[in-house]
Amino acid sequence: MKSSSKPASSGAAKKTKKGSPLAKFTFTLVKFVLISLIALSCAMAGLLGGAVYGWLKTAPKVDYESLISNFNQTTFIYDSKDNIISKLTGKDNKDSEPISYSQAPEFLTGAIIAIEDERFLEHPGIDIQGIINAGFGFFKEIVFHNSGSARGGSTITQQVIKNITLKDEHSPQRKVQEWAAAVDLEKKLKKWQILEMYMNYSYWGNGCRGVQSASKKYFGKDVWDLSLAQCALLAGITKGPSIYNPFTENGRKEAKGRQELILSQMLAQGKIDQRQHDQAVSEPIVYAEKSESAKVLNVQSYFVDQVINDVKQALMKEKNLSSSMASYLIYNGGLKIYTTQDPDIQAAMDEVYVNDEYFPDENKAAKKYQQHPQSSMVILDAQNGQIKAIYGGYGKKEASNTLNRASAIERQPGSSIKPVAVYAPSIDLGLITPATIIDDVPVYYRVGDKSVSEKEWEKTYPNNYDGKYDGLTSVRNALKASVNVVAAKIWMDYLKPDNSLAYLKKVGIERDERYLSLVLGGLTKGVNPLQMAAAYVPFVHRGMYYEPTSFTLVKDSEDKDLLIKSPKYDTAYSEQTASIMVNMMQEVTTGKTSPYPHNGTAAGYVTEKTIGMPVAGKTGTTSDNLDKWFVGYTPYYVAATWYGYDNNLGKIKIEPSEYNQALKIWAAVMSKVHKNLERKEFAIAPGLVKKTICIYSGKIATALCAADPRGNATREEYFIKGTEPRDDDFCTVHVQAQVCKDSQDVLKRNLLAGPYCPPASIIDKVFIQRLIPYVPVKPDEKAPKDLVYELPAGEYCTVHGAPAGYHTNFNFNATVQATHPPGEVGEALIEEQPLE
Repeated sequence: MKSSSKPASSGAAKKTKKGSPLAKFTFTLVKFVLISLIALSCAMAGLLGGAVYGWLKTAPKVDYESLISNFNQTTFIYDSKDNIISKLTGKDNKDSEPISYSQAPEFLTGAIIAIEDERFLEHPGIDIQGIINAGFGFFKEIVFHNSGSARGGSTITQQVIKNITLKDEHSPQRKVQEWAAAVDLEKKLKKWQILEMYMNYSYWGNGCRGVQSASKKYFGKDVWDLSLAQCALLAGITKGPSIYNPFTENGRKEAKGRQELILSQMLAQGKIDQRQHDQAVSEPIVYAEKSESAKVLNVQSYFVDQVINDVKQALMKEKNLSSSMASYLIYNGGLKIYTTQDPDIQAAMDEVYVNDEYFPDENKAAKKYQQHPQSSMVILDAQNGQIKAIYGGYGKKEASNTLNRASAIERQPGSSIKPVAVYAPSIDLGLITPATIIDDVPVYYRVGDKSVSEKEWEKTYPNNYDGKYDGLTSVRNALKASVNVVAAKIWMDYLKPDNSLAYLKKVGIERDERYLSLVLGGLTKGVNPLQMAAAYVPFVHRGMYYEPTSFTLVKDSEDKDLLIKSPKYDTAYSEQTASIMVNMMQEVTTGKTSPYPHNGTAAGYVTEKTIGMPVAGKTGTTSDNLDKWFVGYTPYYVAATWYGYDNNLGKIKIEPSEYNQALKIWAAVMSKVHKNLERKEFAIAPGLVKKTICIYSGKIATALCAADPRGNATREEYFIKGTEPRDDDFCTVHVQAQVCKDSQDVLKRNLLAGPYCPPASIIDKVFIQRLIPYVPVKPDEKAPKDLVYELPAGEYCTVHGAPAGYHTNFNFNATVQATHPPGEVGEALIEEQPLE
């Protein structure tokens, strides 16, 4: 029994150990998890390694040695004729004046190392122990709220990297690139050079880049004259310039506390002894007056300010430099900057802008706020968009880097936006021609606009500047007289918002405003003269938009090319569209050239005669009269002028006596600029055709168009080939009718002749006849002015009655007839029979 049962028992046990499904599943699961974890770890390591490799591969490259070798050399700025127009040294930039390491007191370098990176002289660029300590410090700060002991994990070398490249976003990629760059920098430079860069590139608050600027601003002395107490206080500011701001009461209190922490660190690290520590802690800190620190040694022109800003932006973009590093290089790098400035054009502009004649100081509201009228202007080369001259405000410039109203303001452009937001895009898309007729009558485009009240819905919008309506108006004349209603109708009914915005983007004005106010220049975010001038360049130069540039070349201290600024351009419109726009915008600078009753809006001051050259452009006025503009051009140059008030204390409306100041300034400058230039005509693009059309129908003119009671309504008009009217597409707006000269309606129109009007009272007269009749929306609506020239259809003489005993069967179907072909006029058929 035992012998027979034992094997069975043993086999069963063996089977349970080796063959249990639960055991197999458990073993398989564990094995799978382990393999998966190992594979995942390998994959993660591979991915991380690949990511790190990629991050290092794509890290921005900076020539650190050249930054050191270019230290404290004078930069020269040249105009387009190679004249030196400015010399820059560190002292020219009061907020970024560099010093050498040897000029810094030992107490200052000791204080910086003590608080920022105590192992600076030993580590290779990154400090592992410092990173660990920073982690514990962060923990203590969170748990015990002890912020005074916390020091960041970044070394001085890493902070220099941040200051140069401004790559301070929190991400693993940035941190890995920073570590690699720090190690690389330590291999290339000596410790004292890195510390020198830290002192010159770090931000010390209140606009100061560099410890020398901070020393002058806060203490009114050079850095080498600072005491130990002052050195320790300055060394603490860079951690939080706004917290430790010496120009605020709380900032001084915080700065003093941090100074004492730094002094204790210096004592603990053996950089000072107890006596020095105690004396520095007890030393009263005397600060300089803030007003004294704002004094400037050298005044740069608006053009030089613009060039410095543009070169700075290019260095940041193309050379991966931070803002402060780019400024440092410009002022101290021994650069040669070749600009686009034309000295003669700039001199002409300077002369006008310091002349009080163009800036009448008589505005009562302005005097209340102690504001002086301001203006700014930019002139661009029409062939390449280069800035030839720039002026940023009224009068003599008193300081460097002040507000440049030519490139830094955001003001509403008024109607000067219409050519680029409405007319040019619509012509370029083939939606309109210069001869397209729009009925200038009251419109109510606010209906349905939830942003306005119901009461506003009931009002006409938009309105023309004079509150009147001319009726049938060609696109050419609407642009000439800046008719708001016509521009609004084209934008709403033809062009549509998205097309308008797309074309604005093509000329450097990127917006996302789908509101009708855009057409009238009421932009949420305004524009400046530089943007507007650049937006008009395509009209003169074959439809090509050029990014405006102030410099062409920058060479480093070794005369090697550092930046090359080649013209950057793109197509905004077809060459034909640009040519037609020029031809239409010349009307803005002319008087009446047809029966259309208005002069061009600029014709009082800007004309071919006053400038001495063919000229075109567009005026602009904001609805509240806060801004006046003129953006215009000749075959040589494009210029934009803004006039108004800064309005930083209150809104100041431009008074009627100032309405034409932008035009006067533009004309004064441009007449000087063109004085000795050879006459040049605007180019006419190929692919244009001319047709003689009627200005009230846009169709081929007839004899009746020439006989319009207002005057000859025919003119030669340009069309892009394929958009012109057919030769047999005659005007149907003008009609001729027989009227009675003795009978009139309330509009004083002669009524149609009746069957009993005596021959002596019947005359032939030319009228207009709308294809779409004008029907008032509201009873009190202001009617268009051309209604008095409209055929009084269905209204007959009320003066001459039928003779006694006669009955009339009057057939008027041929009394009124349009001229098709030209010259034919129908006759009335009158049948008279005795009464039965």
